Amino acid sequence: MLKKLKNILDNEFDPAFEKRAKFIFQIVERYRPKKILDVGCGRGFYLKALSFYSFPEEIHGVDINYYYLNISRKICDDQRVKIKQASIYSLPYPSSYFDFIIASEIIEHLKDDKKALLELKRVLKPGGILVITVPNKNFPFLWDPLNWFLMKFFKTHVEKGIWWLAGIWADHERLYTTDNLKNLAINSGFKIKKFEYFIHWCWPFSHLLLYGIGKNLVEKLNLEQFNRFNFQDKKSFLSILAFFFKLPSMLMDNKKNLKKQTSVNICFLVTPI
Repeated sequence: MLKKLKNILDNEFDPAFEKRAKFIFQIVERYRPKKILDVGCGRGFYLKALSFYSFPEEIHGVDINYYYLNISRKICDDQRVKIKQASIYSLPYPSSYFDFIIASEIIEHLKDDKKALLELKRVLKPGGILVITVPNKNFPFLWDPLNWFLMKFFKTHVEKGIWWLAGIWADHERLYTTDNLKNLAINSGFKIKKFEYFIHWCWPFSHLLLYGIGKNLVEKLNLEQFNRFNFQDKKSFLSILAFFFKLPSMLMDNKKNLKKQTSVNICFLVTPI
């Protein structure tokens, strides 16, 4: 992985985000795609990060959130980066246009995830790569104890619109099991090339600490040094804090154990049939 990206992710507080991003960058470096789409690009983290590579000829990002797109445009100053406001159900690109598509933490927000995957398949070249990451329905107790308890014993969860308390359900239509995601991909015309699980061991209430409290403080108080969209080198004390948040996973998670346990995320690598 590029040294700059490694340094950025080493200073990332959220261990699940770090693992997802490293997975995506490793796949990008393996396939070295020329035309890349980040669907649901949000504030532009992947767009900016991908611009550090020399091999992409075009890097496209789409989202429906105009506010997020304005942030993306401010941080992405590479001429190869093209940002558009568009729906995932109707992408403004010709068929078979992209070599590589990123759909990270997106389809769980959608009313119709199959319709979205069919549209991604349309704009993906034969033999192209789609990377999907989603929250795992079988998430670890420590990550979100409140929703874990409600789901296990009462078959319910915190309402998705209560963003500061909703935890892993924040603004989500659904969570996925491995079988859910496999069936969705296959029924949408893809074959599975690879899948991985990320993060079992973590500090109690990690999601609440990182997003319900942490994200709110960073945005409300404009704490740029804590913002993952600030690509400047982080101070040493932030590195120590990031290390602390990731310590349980670093000490106890491994690929073999994750297959047998719960995880925060499932990451799939698929290609059109």
